[in-house]
Amino acid sequence: MVDTAVKPAPAVFPELFSPLAMPFRLEGTRREAVVLVHGFTGIPGHFGPLARHLHGEGFTVNVPLLAGHGTEPGRLQTVDVADWGRSVVHAARAVSDHRRVHLVGLSLGGLLSIITAGEVAAASVTTISSPLVVRNPRLYASGFVHRLMPYVEWPDTAEPVLDPDTAGLAINYSGFPTRAAGQLVRAMRLAYRAARRLRRPALVVQSRADQTVHPASAILLHRALGPDCRLVWLDHSMHNALIDRERDTIHAAVLDRVTT
Repeated sequence: MVDTAVKPAPAVFPELFSPLAMPFRLEGTRREAVVLVHGFTGIPGHFGPLARHLHGEGFTVNVPLLAGHGTEPGRLQTVDVADWGRSVVHAARAVSDHRRVHLVGLSLGGLLSIITAGEVAAASVTTISSPLVVRNPRLYASGFVHRLMPYVEWPDTAEPVLDPDTAGLAINYSGFPTRAAGQLVRAMRLAYRAARRLRRPALVVQSRADQTVHPASAILLHRALGPDCRLVWLDHSMHNALIDRERDTIHAAVLDRVTT
């Protein structure tokens, strides 16, 4: 169990590498809020389209920047799963005056949403492209090889953008510290254990074309999260499905989950 409650959320570094890395909040007309949690090496701006969609339906939307993100990859060496979890808890508590608070996360953000859902009494949890099984098995060894290989570059073809309308949101680090990838693997283990205990409305969204996460992850999460979990498959999206051409399917599925 990760202790996310002991310390305050880590401060956001001021030297953001892109304006899209800035955390943001949209005030809604409903007394319900959604916390949108970005992925490993990701940024809040990836949630721009979904945030606007939910806000248009009256939800308050809070999109935090996870600890160690948004500046330069080396910062990721200074944080761990507990720091990331505190970022989510802090964002959820910032909107705790609402009647219900929902958590929605991309990739690592989905894992963190599961891990912290009980602590923040989330009304529902949604994961999008969240890993339990990855296509590259070398990731599992990252916690042991970081001294020999301290840094990994993303391949140039790692994340093709299939939708030109959102190509400007396809901003990410060029790589990441291997030690930080070890923390991602730890989050995978913690989230699976937490999912098996968590009993609340849930949604799992996964693309069969995801070049990073094996589709078996969605099946495992769906089973672990219990009978009130819906599974939605995508067929043509890459890992960051939020900015791909099936994003309208995600928007509809998330809205359905947070309104029921």
